[in-house]
Amino acid sequence: MSESHWRMQLNNFLQSNGGTKMLAWEVYSAGPPHAVAWTAITYIHGAQYAKSVNPRQSTAMEEAAKSTLEQLQAQRRRGY
Repeated sequence: MSESHWRMQLNNFLQSNGGTKMLAWEVYSAGPPHAVAWTAITYIHGAQYAKSVNPRQSTAMEEAAKSTLEQLQAQRRRGY
C-alpha cells in the first residue's frame, strides 16, 4: 500500500480493536532549518511502540504508524 496510507490503516485497525483513544503521538523536529530531522513516536496505552526519524514529518509519521500497525497485528496473531 502507498506510504500515505499507514496512518489510516492504523486508525482503522484501532477503531475495530478497541478505539483510537489508546493511540498517542509525539512529533517534534530538531536541527537547523537546512537539515531538520522530524521524530515521530507512537504510544499505545502509554507504552512506546515505534519511533521514526526522517527529514519529512509526514514520512516519519507514516513509518512510525507502519511499525506500530505491524506490531499490533503480530500481537493479535499471537493472541495478546
